[in-house]
Amino acid sequence: MHLFLVGAGHVGLVTAVGLARLGHRITVADIDASRIEGLRAGRSPIFEPGLDEGIAAAGERIEFTTDLRPPAGAAFSFVAVGTPFGPDGPLALDHVEQVVGALLDATGPEHAIVVRSTLPMSGPRELIELRNARRGEAAIVTNPEFMREGTALRDFEKPGRIVAGWLEERDRRAAEKVLQLYAGIDAPTLAADARSVALIKLASNGFLAMKIAYANELARLSDAFGATASVVSDGLGLDERIGRSFLDAGPGIGGSCLPEQAVALAGIADGADVPAPLIQAIAVANGVHQRAIVARLASLLQPGDLYGRRIALFGLAFKANTDDVRQSPALALAAELRAGGADVAGTDPRANAQARAADPLLTVADSPVAAAEDADAILVATEWPEYAKLDWAPIAAAMRGDLVYDTRGIVDRRAAAAAGLRVVALGAGATLEAVTA
Repeated sequence: MHLFLVGAGHVGLVTAVGLARLGHRITVADIDASRIEGLRAGRSPIFEPGLDEGIAAAGERIEFTTDLRPPAGAAFSFVAVGTPFGPDGPLALDHVEQVVGALLDATGPEHAIVVRSTLPMSGPRELIELRNARRGEAAIVTNPEFMREGTALRDFEKPGRIVAGWLEERDRRAAEKVLQLYAGIDAPTLAADARSVALIKLASNGFLAMKIAYANELARLSDAFGATASVVSDGLGLDERIGRSFLDAGPGIGGSCLPEQAVALAGIADGADVPAPLIQAIAVANGVHQRAIVARLASLLQPGDLYGRRIALFGLAFKANTDDVRQSPALALAAELRAGGADVAGTDPRANAQARAADPLLTVADSPVAAAEDADAILVATEWPEYAKLDWAPIAAAMRGDLVYDTRGIVDRRAAAAAGLRVVALGAGATLEAVTA
């Protein structure tokens, strides 16, 4: 089937490749002419493992254009544009409404507009009002994605579920047809009203953010009492009601989805005058954890303060296998370190350029050795596989101090210790917290 998709960003491009692999033909549109030109030349604007290869393998099944009108014969138009923070908070609908409005003007009752973008709880109502105001006849269906950056293509092909929402009863049949577009994927499907679907999306990411925040608090408790956080999480994960995923300790919640949607969910509850202290605590817990990491790092220095110190930050992307620095814990830690009087130099295998743009105050180095030059300590903030295989001898030689504080549990502690470095890992407890030669 020929499908139209507006938005050549992370969600849009992964969705396009995934649908092309299912046998559909996809026309991808974006207002950014340079982005479209690059895609036509085989250059993806984002880093996602397998994405460039997926676009190339799709061949003629994916084409790119700046024309935002659906091509003749396309029965479905997917909307995959951003819902960023706006004047009223997260999940602003300006971009979605602009695209949906244009599609309503360009299509008729035989067409279905499929909104892949994440919506606030007011989104379905606002889309109904938009369609009524435009006297549009096309069906509108919501179809949120549940993909993680770094594993997005795999998540598309092996999702936990595929969900579609109808705005009004007239859209129900279109929602069922949207689910049929994913034929070939073995996953549970659900068609429901769009308000419930919007809450499924927000609640899912809010719950995952809550698990991460819980794991991070357990890591700090482990440090306080000499337990090992990974063992605690393994034990929790054996309970099938809990599961092991999203229980690894780290420097905090990051990315464009979980932090933003945790804040959005708290705002939605507050706006509806619904007491929700657990939901509202997620974002607060994340900030507390990051401040605790910086305080812990300071306490490990002699003397125990940050003023005048140089800290090397290994990892700037919010997680490994992406170049995305939106809501990155690493950048939040950099700001906290600077607030304490430290000078910070960061490095990342993929996200240096993005970090420079996001944080002009941050010194960005091209390699771990360069970042570690005259550093009093190294803070490992992203779990890049490269950091598990570092040659620590030149890094130690470049440093002024000897501390490595690993918030991701990725460092080869014995290799670093053999280079003369003192390694402390978040949540490692008494058994592994400090490794020295």
